[in-house]
Amino acid sequence: MNRIFRLPKGGLYLHSQKEFVKTLPIRNAVLPPIAVVPMVQPDGNDATCLVHVGDFVQEGVLIGKGKGKHSLHIHAPIPGTVQDIRNIPLPRGIEAPAVFIELGGEFDRLGKKEVVYPWRSLSHRELKTLLIEKGVVDGNFPLDGPIELLIINGMELEPYLCSEYRILMERSDAILEGVRILQKLLDPARTLVVFEDKAEDVQASLEASLGNEQREVKEGGSGKEIELVLLEGKYPAGDTEQLVNIFFHQKVTPKKSFGEMGVMVVDVATTLAVYEGVALRKPLMERIITVSGKAIKRPANLKVRIGTPIMDIIEECGGLTQTPVKVVCGGPFRGLGIFDLRTPVTREMSGILFLTKTEIHPGVRTSCINCGKCIEVCPEGLHPARLFKWIDHGYYREALEDSLLGCTECGCCAFVCPSRIPLVQGFQVGKIHVAKLLSTKSNKDQPNG
Repeated sequence: MNRIFRLPKGGLYLHSQKEFVKTLPIRNAVLPPIAVVPMVQPDGNDATCLVHVGDFVQEGVLIGKGKGKHSLHIHAPIPGTVQDIRNIPLPRGIEAPAVFIELGGEFDRLGKKEVVYPWRSLSHRELKTLLIEKGVVDGNFPLDGPIELLIINGMELEPYLCSEYRILMERSDAILEGVRILQKLLDPARTLVVFEDKAEDVQASLEASLGNEQREVKEGGSGKEIELVLLEGKYPAGDTEQLVNIFFHQKVTPKKSFGEMGVMVVDVATTLAVYEGVALRKPLMERIITVSGKAIKRPANLKVRIGTPIMDIIEECGGLTQTPVKVVCGGPFRGLGIFDLRTPVTREMSGILFLTKTEIHPGVRTSCINCGKCIEVCPEGLHPARLFKWIDHGYYREALEDSLLGCTECGCCAFVCPSRIPLVQGFQVGKIHVAKLLSTKSNKDQPNG
């Protein structure tokens, strides 16, 4: 494993903001007195709420049923009484119904010894059913093999975030078991666990787990190799599209899904959820997050129940040292800003950042000076400044022809832009208009009834 793979083009070497936080072990956050559980899917569609005000719910019970193949089931993160069901604002700029559960009653799991269920004799159908029932994957998640390549994404290159690093360090045995479950489901020809080239401690942890596994299952192990692969820590090398471009023989294009290409990329948090869903029969009702930024008193890596309001996380971390200029759910490049500290932790959150003015480097937008920096750092080889001009002037068809859909919104261009042009926001707006254009064209191409 001496070879270090690299981004073929573009990208940024970022100043790390996590050297202290990454040394902090994961600890359990306090349970929320009231959990606020959104009845919404990652794609923005609502789930069917199965409870009513006044109902008592057990920990882990199904409270929201996914609608259709692209929907995930939602479970109660705490036991208690449904106090209210009403719309709340969420980080994606949408409103969605949420179930308010007031803590009370006995826990089914918390404080009790974990039971590890044997899974290797389970059929493909039984494994898939478990993962869907526990809310880990939706019914459309491509869990049918064989595929050519399975990539476990251990890259975590956004500044501040280190929750997945801590998972790899502390739960490497569970991650390895999750990989074995995915191998049984997907039957990949190759399996790669990819992590940053400077993470020697992660490498040692994974190698130790692989060694333990070989000793424990000498008689009839899985038989499939797991390759540990080093990737240079240059943002955005951990993006799904970049990983596929680096390690797969087909280039990613907007016209072809990963499933059609025969490749699957799964992040570390999902791999852990796969293990817990199958081996522990545990619904997805908590998330490991990094809490950081100069405005928070005690940064931490926390295991948090989904539905915990962010104001409770602030209290857990000792409060604020000053009023943050921006609160971001996720990383500074891909995360979403919020304005309401009652916003709950959701299954997609990898961190919560409380950023000061010195950390966000605010600036006033000025005209493009044609410096070309955005072109140099774009990992997709696009011309971000030109794309933005097309969109800014309403030429959406021209932006489409100029490969707008090839943009992964990594944010490298906006980071280096000396004119502080909101390039990524512009591309997001452009894609909305392009989607309308394509929809209109599709409708026109339909034969008349």
